Formats: sequence, structure tokens, C-alpha cells
Amino acid sequence: MASSEQKKEKFLIKEYQATQEMIRHYDDLTMRFGTMTQTGVLIFIGLAFGLLSRDRRIFLYLFPFVILFVIMCSILVHMWFKRHRSISQTKLHRILEIEKELGWKQFSMVDDAIKSGKIESKPVRTMLLIYHISLPAILLIAYFIIIFYG
Repeated sequence: MASSEQKKEKFLIKEYQATQEMIRHYDDLTMRFGTMTQTGVLIFIGLAFGLLSRDRRIFLYLFPFVILFVIMCSILVHMWFKRHRSISQTKLHRILEIEKELGWKQFSMVDDAIKSGKIESKPVRTMLLIYHISLPAILLIAYFIIIFYG
């Protein structure tokens, strides 16, 4: 019976390590996608603003399409973050189950700290949401300022 328990423990340790790797993979993938997309959007805004600002009439008609593109990219990136966060949370839930079986506490301590309010996770989600909403909002405000005062 001890042999079967050892095999189960080895299997759980391998699954634990593989699950940690998957969480790292999704975190890395998410950060790379978000960084590349948002960098591309900012470069696109700069180029569009520079090229379209030469002629006021063209700017007034075409810059709303730039804003629409930025809104679509922000929605896409936010959806990507939400999807991969859900995957990471599923993997983390499995890690917590394995830790419970093995008597470990590496991730359980963090989870307990979040549940007790010692570590806050909500501000990060709020910050991401504000960022994805604020960029298009700032562009809209800038566009209307340019229309009325520029």
C-alpha cells in the first residue's frame, strides 16, 4: 500500500509542476500579447495623429476611425486577459487541490491571504479595466477638443 501512495504522490508532484508551468505559460503569453498589442496601438495612434493632423478636414473625418480601431483593440486585449485569467484561475484551483492532498501550503497561503483581505487582487483587475477604457476615452476627449478649439 505504501508503494501505491508513493506512486500517487509522485504523480501529484509531477502534475503540480506541470500545472505551475502552464500558469507561467499563460501569464507570459498574456503579458506578451498585451504588451505587443498596446505598443502597436500607441505607435498607430502617433502615426495616425501625425499624418492626419496635416489637414484639418481629413483629420476630422478619419480620426474617428482611429478611435474606433483603438476601442476594438482595447476590447480584444481585455477579452484576451479575461480568458487567460480564467484559465490561470482553473489551473490555480487544481494546484490548491493538489496542495491539500500533499499537505503543502505554497499557493494556499496566498489564497488564504487574499480571502482574508491581507492581499488585494481587485485593484489589479480594476486598473486593467480603467486602462482599457481610458485610452479610447482620452482619444475621444482630445478629438473633441481639437474639433472645437483646434
